[in-house]
Amino acid sequence: MCSHCPIPRTEAIPRAAVNSLFHEGVAGILPTRHATLGILTPMPEEQRCDILLRGGTVFDGLGNPGFCADVAITGERVVAIGELEGWCAGVELSVEGLCVAPGFIDIHTHADFSLNHHPEQLSVLFQGITTQVGGNCGFAVGQIDDTPLFRQEQRWLKPYGVSINWRSFDEYLHQLDELGLGANYVPQCGHGTARKKVMGYEKRPPTPAELDAMCREIALCFEAGAVAFTTGLEYPPNSFAETDEIIALAKVAAQYGGFYATHLRSEGDYLIESVQEALRIAQEAGLPLQLAHHKAEGRHNWGKVHQTLQMVSEAVAQGLDVTLDVYPYTAYQTSLAVASLPSWALDGDPDTLLARLRDPNERERLIHAMREAQPDWHSTVIGSTPHNRDYQGLTLADAARLAGKDPEPFVLDLLLDAGGHVGVAWFNMAEDDLRTVLQYPLTMVASDGVGTEPSKYAAERPHPRSYGTFPRVLAQYVRQEGLLSLEEAIFKMTGLPAARLRLTDRGVLQEGAYADIVVFDFGAIQDLADFQNPHRLAQGVVHLLVNGRFAIRDGAYTGTRAGRVLRRG
Repeated sequence: MCSHCPIPRTEAIPRAAVNSLFHEGVAGILPTRHATLGILTPMPEEQRCDILLRGGTVFDGLGNPGFCADVAITGERVVAIGELEGWCAGVELSVEGLCVAPGFIDIHTHADFSLNHHPEQLSVLFQGITTQVGGNCGFAVGQIDDTPLFRQEQRWLKPYGVSINWRSFDEYLHQLDELGLGANYVPQCGHGTARKKVMGYEKRPPTPAELDAMCREIALCFEAGAVAFTTGLEYPPNSFAETDEIIALAKVAAQYGGFYATHLRSEGDYLIESVQEALRIAQEAGLPLQLAHHKAEGRHNWGKVHQTLQMVSEAVAQGLDVTLDVYPYTAYQTSLAVASLPSWALDGDPDTLLARLRDPNERERLIHAMREAQPDWHSTVIGSTPHNRDYQGLTLADAARLAGKDPEPFVLDLLLDAGGHVGVAWFNMAEDDLRTVLQYPLTMVASDGVGTEPSKYAAERPHPRSYGTFPRVLAQYVRQEGLLSLEEAIFKMTGLPAARLRLTDRGVLQEGAYADIVVFDFGAIQDLADFQNPHRLAQGVVHLLVNGRFAIRDGAYTGTRAGRVLRRG
């Protein structure tokens, strides 16, 4: 007999309800429930497998309640689930009292910022994540080169000894294959990177020849294995594109069966209009839409998510395929320049911005514009800024006071000292909005994070989401608050993103699926990282298997890197 992990019992998510909200293109590929799930069917005697997990509470990843069963793994695949009394294995582990689920899928990350210098991805593994999706917000490392045009992206790599020696997106992915990854990686192609490669920082519509060149770049990425086309329309040079340009490029993605994932043009004052733009792009380009890290920034915008979710529901009812993702924090991390400066200050390339920061007349204009906007400097925490480590972790108000300056000129000087690149966490989102978006049936859990680890990157100040997103949802919003049932939360972390990615044999725990499996203690799983102490690995993941091999066993990292690049198709 097995003892169940202590979980709340609720109704399974009705498949009819999922189908009514999901377009057939996604719902149709959700694996149907295994005929024997929840029924302990005796298996033939004297069967043998490589790994046998005995007596856990198994969750299939499709939103069904957990049930007591054994799980047998041979090679990379799950070969049996049930009462496997007659089975033996090379490795047999009792997981009684623990939850056994598909490995979590993080659909919105910037993993490609760190894969080349931290392939282990420890902060990812200790959350129970076995697959992460990169190339988001219009930035894809695999598309850059070693020319000065991409020096902004190079700062993610060169300080850690990474040579940018790949000559194509395909070659970049092959280098990741050879490197060996802690978790699986799904590539996407970025609009901003493609635009910069073709047009630099020109703020104008592309010529027909330039548009053709960007289309070819997107096509090459998809032929190499990209699954989606992404934009970050709040960031230059993504932000310089008009809607028609995005539609034209998204049509290329549609030809390859991809989807469109977008960081909206505005997540604050123009949130409604930006969702309308995204829906229009998906409709006219004829492809599915993923709304990234959905939120409403700024107190005066709180509550707008009710309207945007209604817009999504109406679009889905009319046949558009739309899903969303969210991270469980009320602070976002972004560029200080994007968050604090008026949009006109970002026109041009990084050198143009630095020239503005030096020019006395431009500085006066910038200071006046910032004061008119009245940002809350007490709600903004400085993240990584290598040129001024003493300011990391302080609010902008406290750091300015320490420097003996008003906040506005301090911001300009801080940016100037750092070459325009300073990360900040801005606390201006509503907890009620977060809960509303998280509960919405078409919302997935995603981190918007980067794989890291406590010792090698100790000097940096990442957002704690890179360490804690998935355990935080399970601990706070399932175990403590009961906002979601456990099976529903797991569905949002596994089956739902797998369906969006068309991964029919991952994100589910059933016979024949890849053995990407997390075994966790529901009573103990917890995020430990916060904004003052961000480098703390989450707790509660007991075992983690990636493609049938232990990445974590008995709570300890094994050193095994069994992840691989998961290309389109």
